[in-house]
Amino acid sequence: MAELISLAVPAESDKTLLVWELNSGPTAEALHVSRARMEGGMGIFSLALAPRPPLARPGFYAIIKFYSAKNAYRAQKACDQKQLFQNSPVKV
Repeated sequence: MAELISLAVPAESDKTLLVWELNSGPTAEALHVSRARMEGGMGIFSLALAPRPPLARPGFYAIIKFYSAKNAYRAQKACDQKQLFQNSPVKV
């Protein structure tokens, strides 16, 4: 059975993931290409990439908002502590 989701701006915290430990190795352009691929099939409402604060190690973090909590949960389980596109695991 298909899941019906509202295409409204997600406000609940169970629809938002914070991803950190993104290395500075990939260029911002490569991360944006990965973002475009992810948004196509995972029910992502928005994905924001930002550099870590100046006092932290070089790298990025991401805030990902999903249309449904179910998709956010699946993405967290599939990606947490995995080496997705870098040598070290990401934290979701």
